[in-house]
Amino acid sequence: MVDSYLVVTPPDELAVSLALVKEHLKLDLSDTSQDTYLTLLIRAVTSTIEKYTGRTLINTEFKTYRECFTNSFLIKRSKLQSITFIKYYTDSVLTEVDSDIYYISDETDFASIFLAEGDSWPSDVDDRVQPIAIQFIAGYGDTQVDIPYDLQIVLLDAIAYFYENRGDCSDGCSLIDAAFLPKGIQQALHFFKIMQSDKKQYGCL
Repeated sequence: MVDSYLVVTPPDELAVSLALVKEHLKLDLSDTSQDTYLTLLIRAVTSTIEKYTGRTLINTEFKTYRECFTNSFLIKRSKLQSITFIKYYTDSVLTEVDSDIYYISDETDFASIFLAEGDSWPSDVDDRVQPIAIQFIAGYGDTQVDIPYDLQIVLLDAIAYFYENRGDCSDGCSLIDAAFLPKGIQQALHFFKIMQSDKKQYGCL
């Protein structure tokens, strides 16, 4: 079963500022006529790069569900910053798990939630769909300065490419998709791409 991830709280900040994008595109900073479009483009390209690399650029709060408690939970959003809560249904009541009984690994790619030594997960979980909810925050940080500088440059180059080629070609190159980026930008993005994790996925306890 593929784990799904829902955005609970999207980031307030753009991954790169509107002013920086204008400078990169050599546009007049005082001209606001394209601001709405440029902001939309920044968000669209950011989303494309996040999907391609598997990395969340600006801190975002997510929720994911699990069907049972296991020895560890692999969280496929990066970088995992903190756990807001782990809750489970018991007697149809959503109950929070004590945060003292688990911890997260410090990973640059996908991290995991582990049960603390000597502790145990609740055993009174209801037999229902999505009985366990995990809410967490993942991303490089709260602002643009937390994103690696070289990744910021790649993001700016990708925005510039889609800006300059919007509606100008018939082979799909104007679509906001990493597959249509020039090879040089794709190769730079590949450096940040999280490969398929080979970490062990545990079965239900």
